[in-house]
Amino acid sequence: MKRFASARGDLAYLDEGEGEVVVLLHGWPTSSFLWRRLTPLLAARFRVLVPDLVGETIVAQAEAVCELLAHLGVERYAVIGHSHGGGVAQLLALDGVGLEALVLIDSVAFDVAPPADLDPRAFIERGSVEFATLPEADLTGYLDVAAGRPPALGDALLGHEAAMAAWEFPVMLLWGEDDPFVPMAVAERLNEAIPASTLGVVPESGHFLLDDAFDSIGVLIAEYLRSRYLGAPHGHEGIVMLQLEQRPPRADLAPFEQDDDEPMTPNPDAQEVGPNR
Repeated sequence: MKRFASARGDLAYLDEGEGEVVVLLHGWPTSSFLWRRLTPLLAARFRVLVPDLVGETIVAQAEAVCELLAHLGVERYAVIGHSHGGGVAQLLALDGVGLEALVLIDSVAFDVAPPADLDPRAFIERGSVEFATLPEADLTGYLDVAAGRPPALGDALLGHEAAMAAWEFPVMLLWGEDDPFVPMAVAERLNEAIPASTLGVVPESGHFLLDDAFDSIGVLIAEYLRSRYLGAPHGHEGIVMLQLEQRPPRADLAPFEQDDDEPMTPNPDAQEVGPNR
């Protein structure tokens, strides 16, 4: 971890990879540990900045992130925010300087936020559909840094629908269908307010999509940023997404495929195995 002395406090952050900048913003009661699987995935193509947010309000946290970006000389970036970090991400977008792509994951919005009266363990347990299978090391990683109270929203996210309607940069909204803290109605309201947005709903998932459904959303986020933020064509290096389909029996078969009524059973003695057979 690197350190930066912001006006809001000592800000620890990860700085991984090279290229265009992507900023990852966690919510309460998590930390940069939340992004432990997404960071290396994105760092293969981007420079990924992952701060441990400081400040008692989302406004203070946004100011600390702006100070960090200015300190690092970052003028163009994408941001991904989860929960309270999504509120911080919205404030950065409303600031209108440098942000060129936005991904919100089960984000606070308007005046809706998770309850502030749960202890960190209860918060994670209620918010994660997969809590029962969450590795103990991961739970420990969350709880070791959990402290204080959730950052206050105040009225910082209210009354911005007109500004959101004018956003021209791409916005992706990813939501757990069973999020107990920030319901789907909030996602739909955001999607309606932001014409440039795309809403993805993940079934059988809660507030912690990065634990409940990482295999589904990790590559999706990386591909979205590649396409909409970088504007880069999809190459054949790294991860390649394929569409697979199974044809019904004898449908659209080529003539040579239709000759035999029964499938041929291979003769093991007639097959080559290895380069020297």
